[in-house]
Amino acid sequence: MYLCHVARAKEPSAAARRLLKELSRRGLTVGHRAIEDWAARGLAPAPARRSLGRGQGTASEYPAGAADQYAAVAAVMRRGLPWQVSVLKLFAQGYLPTNENLVRQAFHDLLTDDAADLDEDALGYAERLAAQAAATGAARPFLRAFRRNLRRSGQILEPGAELEPVVTGVIATLTLARIGEPDWSPHALEEMMAAVGLPIAEMASDDRAGLTRFADMFFTEVTAGPVLAQIAAGTPLERIQSAIPEARKAAREALLGVGGSAFPRPSEDLRAVLTAYFALVLIRIEDLGGDEAMTERASRAMSAPAASVS
Repeated sequence: MYLCHVARAKEPSAAARRLLKELSRRGLTVGHRAIEDWAARGLAPAPARRSLGRGQGTASEYPAGAADQYAAVAAVMRRGLPWQVSVLKLFAQGYLPTNENLVRQAFHDLLTDDAADLDEDALGYAERLAAQAAATGAARPFLRAFRRNLRRSGQILEPGAELEPVVTGVIATLTLARIGEPDWSPHALEEMMAAVGLPIAEMASDDRAGLTRFADMFFTEVTAGPVLAQIAAGTPLERIQSAIPEARKAAREALLGVGGSAFPRPSEDLRAVLTAYFALVLIRIEDLGGDEAMTERASRAMSAPAASVS
């Protein structure tokens, strides 16, 4: 839908030249082929043709405010950056593409997974992805942080457990949480929460079990990719966008509160994607009854003597 062939004019129209001049005045260097591409792909408005009167022919004009939209698009586009990230960055900055379905498609691609199409169970799929991720250079800073946090929480590990399989297991649990497949044990959740920096090893065993029960519910019912994909597909984009300011704050606090200084500073691209993701999480929480309902469920989880919390 997004990556399509775009027929290009050899020379920019008068309207395009005026738009490019305005973008240049704002300090943006953009070629006329780029603005044609962005219009054709639905990121920004195309010029409209208008009649100049009988016998005078026609002329093209961009709608009012088009320069602002093109400037915003120019700020999020970068060679090699997945288009989904560019669209979500644009969305997080308060702009909607001309083709609003691009936002829903970007969310869909971010939140859904092809695990259901594979001839293997969810845990096997997660373990395979975890092993692949652990071998990439991009994962190294996170793996170091996981190891550091797990060493500090050694009392929750199985006696004699080697650290590397635990770290890979943490990535597998995170993958299961992302794809909405709760094929994990309570102990796997404990290890995952310890790896990301939660002081779970310092808690009394009953409190640790309660937090694990709440995490099981939260990852399954609130933050799972398929759950949030439904929110993205069925919620007016204006409502999602209105949650962005609070989501930006929530994402920042989550990164600082969970990872702290142990994790690498997230890139601008990752911060924008996390902000869009947290906007969906906030809407999901609101639909479930808001913070008060979450607090009540957390309280029940912490006090329940056993298993699930509904």
